[in-house]
Amino acid sequence: MRKTSLVCSILLVLGAFTVASAHLPPGELFFAAEFPDGSVPVIDGDLGEWDVLPAIYNIGNERLFDPAQFQEAARGEIDISDINILHRFGWNENSNTIYIGTQLYDNVHNIDRVFGSCHCYDDNWEVEINPDHSASEDQNNEGNPVNNISYKWVVPPLDGVYQSIEPIGDLAWLSDGSDHVSFGWSFTGDQFGESTYYYELSLVPIDALPREGATIDNTDFHDLGVDDIIHMSVTMGDIDVEQANHSYNGFWSLSPESCCKGVNDFVMAAAEDVFSGATAVDATSWGQIKAGYNR
Repeated sequence: MRKTSLVCSILLVLGAFTVASAHLPPGELFFAAEFPDGSVPVIDGDLGEWDVLPAIYNIGNERLFDPAQFQEAARGEIDISDINILHRFGWNENSNTIYIGTQLYDNVHNIDRVFGSCHCYDDNWEVEINPDHSASEDQNNEGNPVNNISYKWVVPPLDGVYQSIEPIGDLAWLSDGSDHVSFGWSFTGDQFGESTYYYELSLVPIDALPREGATIDNTDFHDLGVDDIIHMSVTMGDIDVEQANHSYNGFWSLSPESCCKGVNDFVMAAAEDVFSGATAVDATSWGQIKAGYNR
């Protein structure tokens, strides 16, 4: 779907709101920037290619939550001497691919879990994708196909293990290095101390796949287009203590409710808006428009 005018774009998005508004936080939009063909990021943990995006596409500390079951901090109440987070999202229509890049300063990068134990014992980066825009309570319900996939990453790898793709297990065709998922990372500073980590992910979005026996042929892939709205969320578990005393120092997420479900509304912005400075992607303006249609 290509946009014919800014007015049409607004009407399309507002029309979607009247049909499906099962999103968190209420009245807020986020934006993924369309990368033109030939300019998509190389997934190698070097985020330099993301710097071409206007600042409006930066998602920083002020929009992050520490969900209530953890530290109960107010939204954006982050001590940047402890952790400092920047997310950016992109997409490309012809490759039908979502791109996500995160820059994360941390005063302690923790990875001391025992092999085979939960990734939640370490600093981890979790990406939730729900392209069919389902409400939280309608995601991954028993007896239904999987419609929210969690892509979880912990680096450096422990005995070669660094990814967990849930709830369907690490399918070879849906793992790093496949045609459908690619992950890259790097860091500067002290690898296990004060450092800045760079996470980069590309993936082909999936509306539904079987819980058992999922293959490329029986999976329903989502077809991205301009003004499409899908659910995506990113969460970072921050652990600064040894595993024996495991507790979160923070659990910073785009979602106000928890990890493991995509609930944030992301609009696929058109390349001509991204790189022309069009006011259509002004977060405040869009948020106000959307809030008006949700009353």
